[in-house]
Amino acid sequence: MIWLTWRQLRVQAIAGAAVIALALAAVLISWGQVSELASSSGYAGCTAATCGSAAATFVAQVHEQAFYLVYVGAGAALLLVPALVGAFWGAPMVARELESGTYRMVFSQSVSRHRWLLVKLVLVAGAVAVGAGLLSLLLTRWAHLIDAANGDRVTPLVFPVRGLVPVGYAVAGFVIGVTLGLVLRRTLAAMAVTLLVVVGLQVAAPLLFRPWLAGPVGTVSALNVADLDGIGMNSTGKMHLEAEPTFEGAWILSNKVIGSDGKPFEGPADLTKCGPKGSFEDCQQWLKGQNLQVRMSYVPASKFWTVQWREFGVLVALAAALTVFALWWIRRKLV
Repeated sequence: MIWLTWRQLRVQAIAGAAVIALALAAVLISWGQVSELASSSGYAGCTAATCGSAAATFVAQVHEQAFYLVYVGAGAALLLVPALVGAFWGAPMVARELESGTYRMVFSQSVSRHRWLLVKLVLVAGAVAVGAGLLSLLLTRWAHLIDAANGDRVTPLVFPVRGLVPVGYAVAGFVIGVTLGLVLRRTLAAMAVTLLVVVGLQVAAPLLFRPWLAGPVGTVSALNVADLDGIGMNSTGKMHLEAEPTFEGAWILSNKVIGSDGKPFEGPADLTKCGPKGSFEDCQQWLKGQNLQVRMSYVPASKFWTVQWREFGVLVALAAALTVFALWWIRRKLV
C-alpha cells in the first residue's frame, strides 16, 4: 500500500518538494540581509523610546528590498497551499479510482476498504503536514523581525501563514478534497468544489469563528480628540469619526466613537464650529464638549499562540471528523 500510494502521488510529491527547496533557498539567501537591515536601521536592539521610529524606518526600507518579494511570495504560497493540495492531491486520489472503475480491482484484493483509504489518508496527510509545517517554520522564523516591526502578526492576512495554523489548513484541505472526491465520484467536479469549499473556509475564518476563538477584549474609554484618525461630515452636519487604535500589534475588530447615549456618534455637528466658517481647532474644541467615548473590541498581540492552538485544534478536529465520515462512506455507501 505504501509503495502504491507513492507511485500514484509521486509527481505531486516531487513538485511539492521542489517548491519547498526553492523556498528554503530563497529564505537562506536573504536571511542575513534581513538581519543586517534591522541592525543598520537601528531596529535591532532598540530601546522603548526609539523603537517606534526605528521600526517605521526598518519597514520602509524592507519594502524597497528585493527580499520583500520573498516575504510576500512565501505568504501567498502558504495561503494557496490548502486549496491546491485539496484540489490536486486530495480530490483526485479517490475520485479518479471511482471514475475509472479501477476501485473494483482494488477492493477485490486482500486489503480492506478501510485500510486502503486509511493508509492513503495517513501517509499523504502526514507528508502535507510536514511540507506545510516546514514552509511555515521557515517563514515564521525568517520574518519575525518584519512582523514585530509591522505589529500585524494577529491580523487576518498574516495570522494564517504563521505558526501551526498553515499545517491545520493544509491537512484539512487535503481531507476535504478526499471526502468530496469520494462522495461526488467525479474528478473535475470534486476539484472544483474542493477549491470553493477550502477557499470559503479560509475566508470565513476571520469573519466568523476566529474572533470567537480569540475571545476579544472590549474596552470603553473617553475619547482624546487628538487621537482622531479622521473626521467626516456631509452637508447636513452628519458626522463620522474614527479614533486611531492605541493597542500596538492588536487586531481591531470594532472601533466606534459613541455618544453619551451609548450609540455611535453621528452629530449633527455645529456648523458654526465644524462647517465652512469654523476652523479645525474650533471643531476639535466643540467635540471635546460632547463627552464622547471610544468603544473598541480587539484581539491583543499577546493572544497569538493561544488563538493558533485553538484554531489548529478546530482544523484537526474537522479533518478527523471528515476522515471518520469517509471511512464510514466507503464501507456503507460505496458499492
